[in-house]
Amino acid sequence: MGCRERPQLQVPRVTFGCATTFHFAGNGIVGLADAESSLINQIGDATSLGQRFSYCLAPFFSDVSSALNFGARATVTEPGAVTTPMVQHSSAVGAYYTVLIVSLRVGNTEHDHQAAGPVPRHRRLRTVLTYLDKELLDPIVEALSRSIKLPRKQSPKPKLFSLCYEAGGLEVLDKVFPDVTLELGGGASVTLKAENVFVDLLLRTVCLAMAPVTHERPVVAIGNIMQQNMHVGYDLDQHTITFAPADCTRSYPSPPAFVSPR
Repeated sequence: MGCRERPQLQVPRVTFGCATTFHFAGNGIVGLADAESSLINQIGDATSLGQRFSYCLAPFFSDVSSALNFGARATVTEPGAVTTPMVQHSSAVGAYYTVLIVSLRVGNTEHDHQAAGPVPRHRRLRTVLTYLDKELLDPIVEALSRSIKLPRKQSPKPKLFSLCYEAGGLEVLDKVFPDVTLELGGGASVTLKAENVFVDLLLRTVCLAMAPVTHERPVVAIGNIMQQNMHVGYDLDQHTITFAPADCTRSYPSPPAFVSPR
């Protein structure tokens, strides 16, 4: 195998591989979690990159790879960038990054997350859907159903999706999608598009990509779908997370592919 030549950063004494078990303290070897053995902490200790990383998640059905950046490239500078502080959490969830959810606004109606429980925190790893407390999710579903004037459909998975519509893709939904804003701690406001809130299940069906917290899945979490087409930067030295809208299919082109010798 050969590859096109390009500058490479030498990262000494960093373990990179697959872990056979998952536990809160370590979260494996490859992960980016706030744990001693995670890749980001090893890179920060072994190089001058510091403990900063960012990603830009391309939409699920695109044929473009998502980008993962370290060091200076992890700085989020796109227009509209907002920063929220990380909040302290118990050691039991040390592998998660936690931020404060203040509210989620649909149109002119604001739904206060603090009404959903005494600890309005959001852990942001290892999930595709966004999981919210039922007391917060139910009024959001009601507000969206009042605003979106499209034919309703039965969910293909009734226990998972609480709101589905007949639409030929998210582009159709986007035309009637209301203003939706996620309010985070520190005054950060993240504007959400249809692609951040709904998932295209094909067969002319789009469903709300949010589900209630349950006994089986007890952690409130911002899912990958909600982070699509956003440049999200983590600064573990400053204890902040920054969000900015981005076209993740264009902003970070894939590196040159490996080329086999003829």
